[in-house]
Amino acid sequence: MAPQDPGDQEWDDEDDESPGRSFLFKEFVVSGFHSDDGMMNVPIGNMDLDHADLSPRPPGSYLGLDYVHTFADSSWINKNVLGDWLPLDAVGLHPRFLYDPMESRHDPDIVKFAPQDFWVRFQPGNVDRLTLRVGQFVIPYGVNPVLAPRQRFILPLEATDLGLKWDWGVDVKGPIGEYDWEVATTIGSGEALHSPHFLEGSERSSYLVTGRVGTPTYWDLQYGLSFLYGDLPVLRAATLLSPVSISRRRLSLDLFYKHGTYLMLGGQVTYGQDGFRSDARFVKVGGKPLGKTADVLGTRLYLDWVVPDYEDWRLACQYESVVRDTATTESDDTAVIVEITYSLTTATSVVLDYRHELNNSMGRETDALFLMFVYYGK
Repeated sequence: MAPQDPGDQEWDDEDDESPGRSFLFKEFVVSGFHSDDGMMNVPIGNMDLDHADLSPRPPGSYLGLDYVHTFADSSWINKNVLGDWLPLDAVGLHPRFLYDPMESRHDPDIVKFAPQDFWVRFQPGNVDRLTLRVGQFVIPYGVNPVLAPRQRFILPLEATDLGLKWDWGVDVKGPIGEYDWEVATTIGSGEALHSPHFLEGSERSSYLVTGRVGTPTYWDLQYGLSFLYGDLPVLRAATLLSPVSISRRRLSLDLFYKHGTYLMLGGQVTYGQDGFRSDARFVKVGGKPLGKTADVLGTRLYLDWVVPDYEDWRLACQYESVVRDTATTESDDTAVIVEITYSLTTATSVVLDYRHELNNSMGRETDALFLMFVYYGK
């Protein structure tokens, strides 16, 4: 009795949508951890060891709604307001109210408005496969935006490296033969809405330009090449770990293969630099100032398997590594994650993860179990 999986809806894939179609799901997620080693910095600045609590790692604990509606050319707004030059194609709203253990218990920001999709999408000139999106969306960097994970502890490399997969801004997507291209300009705030400080001209100002060229989502073997350029603070999903923005640039290659409807495997390689402009003084590795431009290298391998004769069970594993500076020894954050998901009903599931850290750039490896309950239903 496999559950409704928001990742399986593929509402980001325009070819799969029908005009005038809509859905609304309610969502409740609660996740916690247990660690014999203990976690520090929960909340930020707390040096006590925390052995069990609500999870500070994404996806966290939250309440949300997931609503998508697509529009036909004959809809009122397209016939009477927008016309053929910029017809409204779809609206996607996934508001979430997230409990953030990284904030102090007495801080009102401990509950954050942190959506994962909050956009309107147009089809300029009614050109096939050409779209313009405004709002918050999955950035076109790293894995195909359609594969952006929700309700999972296993995350793509860009989430581990840079702390974000969703951002606020403007995105254009179009065809290049059978392939798709996509370019976005965003404010670099991540899931929560932080000020980009555009007008201050200070070390707090942030922005991103991202782009990707890749295969269509209906191919069994999918791959893409993407880039990221801009100034970005230190983020972890909705949490702003440091307000100081650092110049960053990345190139990424991603590969994904699906075998039938049960087995998926893939990998990513990323290379780039932090602090390549006049801001190297802000670059830190292992919590200590590096004082120079850092060369960053990231790798990821993952496997996801729905057990064929027992489709309520889903098994996944991932190896992830981000070397924060290739010239500095022990500067990598490397971990292996094993995940088991069991579907209780079509709307509810339980997820158990074990995360084993092979190295931590902060100098202290922490192994932990994560348990999550998910409700995603009508």
